[in-house]
Order: sequence, then structure tokens, then C-alpha cells
Amino acid sequence: EFNFYTNTIKDQILPATAATSMGANSMWMNVGELANKGIELNVYGTPIENKDWKWDLRANVAWNKNTVKKLVDGLDVLSHVNIDGGAATLESHVGEAMGDWYTYTWKTDENGNRIVGENGLYITDTSERHKVGNAMPKVTGGFGTSLSYKNFTLDMAFDFRFGGCLINQPWQYMKSVGNITDAIGVRDHETGGIFYYSETDNLADKGSIRVVNAGEMANYKRGETMINGHYVWDNGLILPGVKEDGTPNDIIVTQFEANDGSYGWGTSATMTYQEAIQKNSYIKCREISLGYTLPVNLTNKFACSRLTVSGFVRNPFYVYRTLKLFDSETTDGTDWISQSQIGGSTASARTFGFSVRASF
Repeated sequence: EFNFYTNTIKDQILPATAATSMGANSMWMNVGELANKGIELNVYGTPIENKDWKWDLRANVAWNKNTVKKLVDGLDVLSHVNIDGGAATLESHVGEAMGDWYTYTWKTDENGNRIVGENGLYITDTSERHKVGNAMPKVTGGFGTSLSYKNFTLDMAFDFRFGGCLINQPWQYMKSVGNITDAIGVRDHETGGIFYYSETDNLADKGSIRVVNAGEMANYKRGETMINGHYVWDNGLILPGVKEDGTPNDIIVTQFEANDGSYGWGTSATMTYQEAIQKNSYIKCREISLGYTLPVNLTNKFACSRLTVSGFVRNPFYVYRTLKLFDSETTDGTDWISQSQIGGSTASARTFGFSVRASF
């Protein structure tokens, strides 16, 4: 089964941000015109069926593209969500797809190298926000199979989604404080740390830091080894990039400085949410069930024409997932805007159950 559609929605109703002095921080408005086009494909069949065996297959896939054709007079952009004091915004622009994510981003040179400031951290371009993703998925669908042998039936159902970004705020915050694996990075020499010491015993004084050759540290002990009366540390890190004069970065920082200065809440000269805008693509096993239908000559004894007992598990596993830390479906709500945000919702559940189905 194949379907193609194209339509134009006029006076589209969408939420828009508003000044809190109006009594609310958002309002629903008839904001303009939206064009949609897409395809839907459904496939199902039974490749095997005989006396003892039956194998059913099913699948569906959908693709949709939308474009904002126009907004209300005098408006070229519609802001749906403002995150953490303007660090990230979800916007719709005329001529573009609905639901673009914009954030401040780190500065880069003409070759794409990130630019590092005097403090050894990346410099954020706070002059304007840049587009870093879109909330709308490219493709969605599902597939499943049901295999029966005599009175036993095994059924499996899968869902998938490819494309579409959401903002992962807990990841942004936990990256800052260093309590997730993405934030571990360099902690000592064994994890890639550089040996160094400060001539002023002040890590913030970058000009006082001296790199020590690892070959000279064969008997190194943290908190004990000293050079010229200064403690030597083994957790130095040089962020990949170039300094403002175009030369390769050689400024030592620690992993804590990199995490704390580049991630967290809000905006600063070195902070950005661009890596918190994450792809939310996945292939997920939705449910597995195994059932047994009792023989008719047995169920007829208590006036039951059909009796099936089964066990099932829901949300058992992901085959593929791009989102960091969280279940891909633990977003903040059910509408498309809140589905593009993870702000710290409750964890998803893997459930097990048992059912009895009877027909009389």
C-alpha cells in the first residue's frame, strides 16, 4: 500500500514565546502558512504458511517534509522555545523547515579549526546564534514479525526513527560537573594527561605553566614530585584547535576547566549548547510476546471456544540509538515542541507481563 500527499495549511496554529509581562511566557497564535508533502508505505505478507507453520511480516515507513511558506505580516521568524536564558532557541523561519535549533557556537577559522582564547578554552561567538539542527525526523516507521508453530506464537514489534534533533539539557549540565562518561576525558597520565607545573603555583596563570617531558617522570607520584619547588601534575590537557594568531594551540588546561568552562547553564564567552543538540535516531524493539493457545478439545470442556495465555516484555532493548544517556522517548511531553526537549523527565520502564485471552 503506497500513499503520497501534499497539502498547505493556512492559519496554522502554533505556540509562540511572549513577554512574561503579558501574564504568560507563551501564547497560541494563527501564525501563517505551512506546506507539507510526504509518502507512506505499508507492506505486509505471509511468506510461509502450512499445516504447522505460519510466518507473517509487516512494515510501514513514512517520510514528511514541511516548509514554512509565510508568517503573519511583519514576522519572518517564530520563536517556539527559549532555553536557559537564550542559550538555545527553537525557531521557525520563512522558507525553511519548521523547528530549527539555534545556539551560540564556538568560533572557527577558515579551515574549521576551533579558536582557543588566552585561557586555553574555546571562544564562543556570542554575536548571533547559528542553526545547529532541526527537530523534525526525516523518516519514521516500524516493522514486525509473527511466527507460529502449531499452538505457539512468537511476535516481535520494532519502531524506528531517523533524523530530528532534540536538546539534551541534563547531558549539558552533567558534562559540566563531570559525572558522565563523556566528561571523563583526561584525569591523569594513564588517560592521556600531560605532565606540567606552574612557576607561580597558579593554574589560571597560563604564562607560568611549563610542560615536563614524560620521560623525566618515571618515578612520578602525584602530590609528591616537585621541580624547582613546584608540584608536578599529570592531568594536563591541550584542546585541539588554534590560537587567535592562527598558531596551533599549546595552552594547558585541566579536564575540569574544559568541562566547567564550556558546558553548564546559560551563556558565557566560552560556553555553548551546540553539542547538547543531539540527533534522536533509533531502532527500538517495542514488544516481544510468546503465546500458547490451548487445544479446542480442552477449552470446550468449560464452554470456551479459544483460550490463549502469553507472556510479554515491552521496551526490552534498542538495536540502534544516537541519543546520549536517555531513552529516546523520555522527552518532556507529547506535542512536537516538547518532544524535542529532554529537561529531566522520569526514566522509561521495561515492563514484563502475563495475559490470558478467552473467547466464549
